[in-house]
Amino acid sequence: MFGKTVLVYQSKKKDDWEKAKELLTDAGIEFHAWAAEEPPVAGCGSKIDPRKFMRKVEIPREIYRIEVDRDIDAEAKETLLGKVLPVISYGL
Repeated sequence: MFGKTVLVYQSKKKDDWEKAKELLTDAGIEFHAWAAEEPPVAGCGSKIDPRKFMRKVEIPREIYRIEVDRDIDAEAKETLLGKVLPVISYGL
């Protein structure tokens, strides 16, 4: 299935990601979903994450993504359109 893939979903909200996966599953669309932490900025002190000590509120660092095969990306985007957060809101 996965030759060339296209990102159809990206968010920092896990509940919204779960909803997107459910919508794609119900539509019978095969997808690859994963969560990964944002990579740190390289350089001096790069192991120090200022988000851990500058704010008292926990900032989510996990980014949740969903990719589909290039042949069915239009169908997947149409399935998600208006039901979950748009990918474009996160800079893509």
